[in-house]
Amino acid sequence: MYEKVSIEKCPSYDAEAVKSSLDKVLDSIGGLDFVKPGMKIGIKANLVAAMDPDKSATTHPMVLRRLCELLLERKATVVIGDSPGGIYTEGFLKGVYRTCGLEKLVKELDPSGVKVSLNQDFSVKNAEFMDAVSIKTFIYTGWLDSVDAIINVSKLKTHAMMGMSCAVKNMFGTIPGTTKPEYHMRFPEEKAFANIMVDLNEFFKPALYVVDAIDGMEGNGPTAGEKRHIGAVLASKKPYALDMACAELIGMGYADVGTLVAAGERKLGPKDISEVEVVGSALSDLKISDFKRATIHQSITFEGKGIFGKIESVALKIALTTKPLVKKDECIGCKKCFETCPAKAITMVEGGKNGLPQIDRSKCIKCFCCQEFCPKGAMKVHYNLLGKLVNKVNHS
Repeated sequence: MYEKVSIEKCPSYDAEAVKSSLDKVLDSIGGLDFVKPGMKIGIKANLVAAMDPDKSATTHPMVLRRLCELLLERKATVVIGDSPGGIYTEGFLKGVYRTCGLEKLVKELDPSGVKVSLNQDFSVKNAEFMDAVSIKTFIYTGWLDSVDAIINVSKLKTHAMMGMSCAVKNMFGTIPGTTKPEYHMRFPEEKAFANIMVDLNEFFKPALYVVDAIDGMEGNGPTAGEKRHIGAVLASKKPYALDMACAELIGMGYADVGTLVAAGERKLGPKDISEVEVVGSALSDLKISDFKRATIHQSITFEGKGIFGKIESVALKIALTTKPLVKKDECIGCKKCFETCPAKAITMVEGGKNGLPQIDRSKCIKCFCCQEFCPKGAMKVHYNLLGKLVNKVNHS
């Protein structure tokens, strides 16, 4: 069995409901036992973009509030941070903090900003990690060096490239926003990119992982999907079993989530939910069978045995191949996709009110950055007719 996963029902973001559920989920695994007086704890939230908490793309401030209160009770200080897509500067992050409800949160908890603060260190550092599979050297956000321990507080969402964004994927926010496209270019293949996420978790080794799954995001995630009530808070001291439990909650499995496959192949995480010890509420009582996926991810490897197995695997890969596609009637011509595309595969052409994006398929690496950062959700995950048929059969 892998690291214990704790789960508790939580019906809403009401302060008392969050307090009850989060306290239980942490107590059952001794989640904060490592915290000693005087420690500085870094909370790595999911602040993927400047979005209202009600959109369910970012970690909800009520979950962060209760966690901060518990840390203050243990006489620790807290700094909350992340590096979303975009320039990693004070001005840019200030807007993200404000829109995501964190500026208000900190002012209410600690007006002095001494015990609870938002990260204001925008330096970057160089790391060397020889045990990594994908990134043995990389650049990361320097604020993490100033904390004694990291708590990863993620949001449960769909993700076009990895299948699911949760605890493991949340550590990509340790990479400065403008550097992220470089890693997409260096590691365009899904398996290699998934291993980046695992590498980052193994390098930083957060002391605790918490998942905000009260309201999640389904469909065109991780930023442009629809809010979906799940009604749960989860926690664990390791991310891989935790993500397996989260995948189970939304009707996914090992082969549907790239980061789970990468961790499993490295013998760091489970390959089936039966290998996970779950305490607290029953997963079966919270599981959502019709949770809409961002893609029809069926396998990250597509490996078959023998000549017929390989032929079948190639056919399956072709059937399940997805690509970004702009919904012209929803596009506002803001050029965000053009600016964020790491492969420079997008050009703006005439059409619409302010122009429309055109994707050069020969350059596109299918990283879905354009889909992730489109402010209107106009860039969709698209798959071919055969893929649609496979998807319909598998979910009927």
